[in-house]
Amino acid sequence: MRNSTLERQTGRLPAEFTSFVGRDAELVRLRRLVGEHRLVTLTGPAGVGKTRLAVRTAALSEEEFDEGVHFVGLSGLTEPSLLAQTICDAFGLAEQAGETAVGCLVDHLADRRLLLVLDTCEHLLDECATLTEAMLRTAPGLRVLATSRQALDVMGEHTVVVAPLGRSGDGDGDGDGGGAVEGEGDAVRLFAERAAAAVQGWTLTRGNRDAAVQLCDRLDGIPLAIELAAVQLRAFSLDQVLGRLGTHLFQVRGRRTSVRRHQTLRAAVDWSHELCSPEERLLWARLSVFADGFDLEAAENVCGGDGLPADHVADVLTGLVEKSIVQRADRGGEARYRMLDTLREYGAERLAGLGGRDRLRHACFAWYARQLRRARAELPSAAQIQWLEWFDCERGNIRALLGHVVATAEPGALRDALETLGRLWALRGTVGEGRHWVDRVLETRDTTGPGWTGLLAIAALTMTLQDDLARAGELLDRAEAQGRADDDPRGIALAVSAKGIVALFEGDFDLVLRLLGTADELARGSGEDDLLFLLIDVFRGVAYLFKNEFTASVAHADAAAQAGAERGELWVRSYGMLVCGLALWLADDLDASMEQLRRALRIKRDLDDELGTTLALESIAACLSSRGEAARAVRLLGAADRLREFTQTSWFGPHHALLREIHIDRAQQALGEEAFRAALEEGGRLPLADAVEDALGEGPEGEGARTGGPLTNRELQVAALVAEGLSNRAIAERLTIAKRTADSHVEHILAKLGYSSRAQIATWITAQKS
Repeated sequence: MRNSTLERQTGRLPAEFTSFVGRDAELVRLRRLVGEHRLVTLTGPAGVGKTRLAVRTAALSEEEFDEGVHFVGLSGLTEPSLLAQTICDAFGLAEQAGETAVGCLVDHLADRRLLLVLDTCEHLLDECATLTEAMLRTAPGLRVLATSRQALDVMGEHTVVVAPLGRSGDGDGDGDGGGAVEGEGDAVRLFAERAAAAVQGWTLTRGNRDAAVQLCDRLDGIPLAIELAAVQLRAFSLDQVLGRLGTHLFQVRGRRTSVRRHQTLRAAVDWSHELCSPEERLLWARLSVFADGFDLEAAENVCGGDGLPADHVADVLTGLVEKSIVQRADRGGEARYRMLDTLREYGAERLAGLGGRDRLRHACFAWYARQLRRARAELPSAAQIQWLEWFDCERGNIRALLGHVVATAEPGALRDALETLGRLWALRGTVGEGRHWVDRVLETRDTTGPGWTGLLAIAALTMTLQDDLARAGELLDRAEAQGRADDDPRGIALAVSAKGIVALFEGDFDLVLRLLGTADELARGSGEDDLLFLLIDVFRGVAYLFKNEFTASVAHADAAAQAGAERGELWVRSYGMLVCGLALWLADDLDASMEQLRRALRIKRDLDDELGTTLALESIAACLSSRGEAARAVRLLGAADRLREFTQTSWFGPHHALLREIHIDRAQQALGEEAFRAALEEGGRLPLADAVEDALGEGPEGEGARTGGPLTNRELQVAALVAEGLSNRAIAERLTIAKRTADSHVEHILAKLGYSSRAQIATWITAQKS
């Protein structure tokens, strides 16, 4: 498990797929400015290199910040009101019950020293300015590095205009490519590097230097325009490229902007567009519907048809990759693709011109709705992990599409999508985003007719987890009535079970048990399997736990765990284990409790379930405290407290806090106040992976044991399999662990060894053996 929140979050700096050329003076200046000013904004036209410069500056500055660097890309965000939630996602934060995303964010940042990169702010300028000012006002250790085509206009902002690359140098080209490049300006160096990458054997020489310099001059030193031009050397000579570009530069009169750099970039993109085949142009336009990358299956299903057969999409996509219009951006070992923002915007403009933008958005949303309908059926199964990984990849696309179609989508598709999304948001702990979208639906759509029962129940559950119990109760009365009118046993069961959770939050445990008992009967009678139905026994176990009826609590919690195990499901199964472990702890069966809790923690770690991991660490700490290991218990409690800042802890209602007070009081009495505080602070500094290892009891003989070298035994196992050439998925299958855990192990290995590639790991393993 990662040391800072979850790997699925977007907070880490994006990988750089190509070399970074030049800008040495700018980097030195920016590193100084980031240290001196709390808000630095890089401004400039599209394609000038603001994002690359910000990412490189942040990477070079990372060690100067105790909490490191966090990156938030905003280009795909079309819903301004989700800005704070998007930044929370980058930190792995989910709002506390009753607290807004803004409140959660400023609370988290209050005492931290870190650098936050906000990339592509121009379309959310007012929202970015307001939120940035709020964050800076409440977090004295925060520095913000923003990129935007326009300044944020926030007090204290230091604006840096990113200039194009320098175009002239004193190189005289001696026939040797490397020698010619060394003395050139950054623009020519960039062109030479990209040209050499595009055409094997191409070098900058005395014979072609003048044409290269002239080309870079004509492109105003704009990096994106230069990179697009370099790719054309696959089809044309340098003189032909220069000649064709000259024609395009005189064709940009009448564009929306008269700024020469904007004209130049538009001309370069126009030119690249004209060099594409008709099918490539059409696919380029249609791919712009994806705000946050895509895979081949999505491209084929959404973009195929009407002039582009679906079985041609793969070949046409390959052509766009070869022309550098589309980039490979693999994730988790799976092939994915993306377009740079400027090129995606251009494609969107072309799509609007073709008159099919709204139709394609709705078609894309309908495809995602079909995928989500499949996901809902398979979430209570062994396919759960795969669907969570899919959702992590596609969440940005779904969010952007919802912003466009929530008021106009076909009702059935909207219901299918949001019912499943409600479950996925719950699994990922992002209840605030779920509340945002269900509120939008309730405000913009008529939800009083047939078929809305399930969505109303999901909306009410979201409100319950935010402690909005009165509103949740109103919706659940509507949902149950609609379900009965529709003769919908599944919908009625969902509504009644959600009413049971409302009663849990209100502390009426007898009512909880009556409602959940009724819901269980209805669910069984419906003949449908649903992830939320599996939760019924978990919540019955919680209710019995708070009634001090521990035998009944264990029985129901174990039934939930067994039901999950039979299906291959993990999320509910591990919550069943957690409740079972808590009941056994309160019943003073400490060995059985510890066994259940550690089994649950292993699953929560593999699922990247931050809320579940927090609860498991707290519960194991309680068990250790009862066994007399107070100092160790408090260290784990400190680690759990740190993780809790990334989570909301309301699944079991407000009464859960009473359990925490029991073992805190016991540990304080055993250690004394001063030792208790010292152990708590030590745990707060403990890397999460180390805290989990300690909680699992993986001592000198365990897989987490230290080897005397930089890697643990388990990491050595993984490194050896990497050296054999196995993929992360194959490693996971060999070691019988989740792929996400294998991903995390490989990342830890790379970080500990200071490497950047799997090949380096293989070389290191070979050296160790020798």
